[in-house]
Amino acid sequence: MKYKIKVFYETGNSFNSYDVSEILDVEYTDLELAKESLKRIKEHYQWYEYEDAPSYRRGEKVKRPKWWSCKTDSPSQKHCLINLPTDSGKDFQMWAPWCGYFETLHGAKIMIDDVDLSFSFDEGLDLI
Repeated sequence: MKYKIKVFYETGNSFNSYDVSEILDVEYTDLELAKESLKRIKEHYQWYEYEDAPSYRRGEKVKRPKWWSCKTDSPSQKHCLINLPTDSGKDFQMWAPWCGYFETLHGAKIMIDDVDLSFSFDEGLDLI
């Protein structure tokens, strides 16, 4: 059985916004690794929001996740990269498309033969 992660986020520009759902380019045969990816996406986004927010809007400090590492020299890109585990045991680093000036992560779920494991930052969001 294969497990995939589907993310739900808002994107747009100065004039409008729209909701997007996207299945990430990583698959799992181990459900625990898929759950770890879901956890990392949530932790990363909470840290990203804290780091990206202007100092006057920051709430309680959110520490950098222990599993996070960055393989770029670009300061403007480093917070938008996320490391997800893989079946091979090595982390896969990818650009998180839900991180950006006009983007807001709403949630993510594990796709498993009609069974959903998910989280949502928005009350009442239907993660279908």
